[in-house]
Amino acid sequence: MRTHIQSFIAITFWLAGGSILPAQQLECSLVIPQSNPQGQRELDMSRYKSFHVVLRNISSTPVKIWKDWNSWGYYNLSLSFSNADTSFTISKKSPTNWDGDFADYWTVPVGESLVLDIDMRAGLWKGLPDLYGETLTGKIQATYENKPDALAAEFGIWTGKLTTASLPVIFK
Repeated sequence: MRTHIQSFIAITFWLAGGSILPAQQLECSLVIPQSNPQGQRELDMSRYKSFHVVLRNISSTPVKIWKDWNSWGYYNLSLSFSNADTSFTISKKSPTNWDGDFADYWTVPVGESLVLDIDMRAGLWKGLPDLYGETLTGKIQATYENKPDALAAEFGIWTGKLTTASLPVIFK
């Protein structure tokens, strides 16, 4: 009997336009401008080594995100690259010592965005291939993930996993 009542409530809720799953609060996009005369996206480690990941609040309430300078947000962003010959993951910045590490977050208002600047300079990111002057063409994708924990719950920090669309890119 209980199963029938739960099914009835779920179907009624769904028919009324509701969702049993939690509403998505953020969308994630990768922004790498076209940077050469051929209109290609180029990450030239000596010239165009920076790009952006944008987290946009698509919910009806402000969303809290850990700042990336502290240990709770530092490793939340990763990048992956693939082409016909290879694939690799570029993890978040190289490990660091935490002097004065404390819980700190951004609040992203409804309809607004948080822009994370990604600086690909040597030594900041683990997993970047050493190209030795070669060019590597393929696709890049960003993943932003914040796993649930007690501190995120205490501060009302967003938790979940977002993945961007893959963008064609040239690594130099």
